[in-house]
Amino acid sequence: MSQGNLEIARLGYEAFNRGDVDGVLGLCDPDVEWEDVPSLDIPAAVGKDAVRAYFETVMAAWERVRREPVEIIDLGGDRVLVLCHVTARGRGSGIEVDVRIGDLLTLRDGRVVCWTSYASWARARKAAGLRE
Repeated sequence: MSQGNLEIARLGYEAFNRGDVDGVLGLCDPDVEWEDVPSLDIPAAVGKDAVRAYFETVMAAWERVRREPVEIIDLGGDRVLVLCHVTARGRGSGIEVDVRIGDLLTLRDGRVVCWTSYASWARARKAAGLRE
């Protein structure tokens, strides 16, 4: 099961980087909870329609966004930690973003049920119960 979860995570990032929202959502449970960097106080999107609306709203501000996995860690059970390198360019502003974030994914029956992003690798590792 864990190898399957790692593959689902990898496929999710490939779809995201292609701009394929349907591909990402196809890997998710209908009631998926998506929380992008909890410290930003943006409410979690719950359900595929809400996640799609979130993507459409947030992605409209960016000309380009890439979320490249640097390390995908099997946490056992149904959890996967993905340490990412994110690069982006703002639409209109041209602002460049180059950060390292972490995503904690929870899967059930081969579907992502919860996807939470953290503003740093350290915060993501801590949320996953790992030491730095």
